[in-house]
Amino acid sequence: MPLSVSDSMPGESALARIDNRPFFERVLAHGLDTGLIGDARVDTLKREGAKAIVQLAAFFGTANLRPELEAARLRLVTLVSLALEADAGGRPETAVSALATKSLLTLSKSGADRLRALMKLPEHDILEPPSHSAEAEKAALARWTFDEPISFARYLAERRSRENRQALHELSYWLGGKFGLDRDHLQSAHVPCDSIINSVLLVLFAEKKPKGLFSAERFRKLHAAACKKRKHDFSLLEDWRAEITPAMRRQLDQACQRFTEQVLPLIRKHEAVDMLREQERFSGLFFFDAADIDELTHHDKAREKTWRKITGGKGEHTDVQCTVLLMVATGLEPTPSLRKKDAVQIWRNFTTSGFDDKAVTDFIENLTPFEYQADIRRLWQDDLADEARLNLDNEDQDHVLAYLHDTCRAGWKAG
Repeated sequence: MPLSVSDSMPGESALARIDNRPFFERVLAHGLDTGLIGDARVDTLKREGAKAIVQLAAFFGTANLRPELEAARLRLVTLVSLALEADAGGRPETAVSALATKSLLTLSKSGADRLRALMKLPEHDILEPPSHSAEAEKAALARWTFDEPISFARYLAERRSRENRQALHELSYWLGGKFGLDRDHLQSAHVPCDSIINSVLLVLFAEKKPKGLFSAERFRKLHAAACKKRKHDFSLLEDWRAEITPAMRRQLDQACQRFTEQVLPLIRKHEAVDMLREQERFSGLFFFDAADIDELTHHDKAREKTWRKITGGKGEHTDVQCTVLLMVATGLEPTPSLRKKDAVQIWRNFTTSGFDDKAVTDFIENLTPFEYQADIRRLWQDDLADEARLNLDNEDQDHVLAYLHDTCRAGWKAG
């Protein structure tokens, strides 16, 4: 048995025994040393082992080739070790009685059944219909018993990981169900768990009385509400928590923390339209039906066409944007270029009733393409509106016309 040196106290060392033998072999050795397994049982184990090896070789390939039989021997040791160690909690002395009384075929089947149960737990975070084909099961068993023989420690880690993922799946189905999405619908959509959970949390975060999961259009309003909100709480969530298992509650707590620490900063950093349109970049963050994105694309095209008509195809230019905004704010039909008589009318209308800020807001939301909305909204709110009010609130027509000539795309010569 190999030895290794491990630290015990500063300046001292101690020898620690490391036993790398398969658990099956360690249990057998302990049984022989203690007399709990005698010669008769050893003979029986040899006969059972030979039979089990042939059966495993036939199951995974053929029992007529020596390499297949040698592989089957490793498979048997792996499966029996897993069964013994799992039942005994990793203690060889506890596992001896099982090896002394149970056949190797029984122990081998017990190990294989544990692996089969593991396969039924979700391997990925994608919500999809269960698929446990015989071919896939056989391939996984082949990998875990020979290609990458699974240890008990690895089995426990894999089981914990998959059980946590199972709780995440059930949480996704449960939250989706709260908003009218049944299990079959979510499975047919093949969406990640996070997309459902984040979508529900966004609604609960942004609305005191949730109105259901969002379409692409409603996402923009939820996005705006989430950007303004400062308190990090989720309406109704505390009332709902009592309905779910402890494992699901742990996943929910982690999801809420992830939302506030990772998802919310993304929402506040990126415009809603960018998150909707850049599906590759933000893939899996939220859940949208394909029809919602198609609808958004349709509206996009309609807005683009209207915007091109209003701006004469020059909507990316700031002076054209200023022209359109000032005409809308003073009740004029927007055009890409400002005539002198339009400039005078802007001045007169402003002097009479000021700016119609609601008309500007509605114009930006309903007629401006998504990719321009944020910039044009900032242009109006942060720069143009206040500056224009200051310059239009003037009795000197020449001053007003000079300002509008410099700010807008003017269709007349200055002076």
